[in-house]
Amino acid sequence: MTNDKMTNRPIEDKTRLISLTEASEMYGFSQKYLSELARKGRLKAQKIGNSWVTTPANVEEYIRSRQRRGAYRDDILI
Repeated sequence: MTNDKMTNRPIEDKTRLISLTEASEMYGFSQKYLSELARKGRLKAQKIGNSWVTTPANVEEYIRSRQRRGAYRDDILI
């Protein structure tokens, strides 16, 4: 089970919708970076109004799928 990095509590519901701001706090990526990933289709997300939303499961799927290249961060794990 993955822990929320801010509170170190387990993330309970992996399918609930979360904002990219909340995802950035939970997983250590910047909100701007997650927005870019969503726009490029590399992070499964949807736009509701002016805000992007995703699920913890989608962020973790992205983390598992990323390749070691460029400025790869070893400190972000699930």
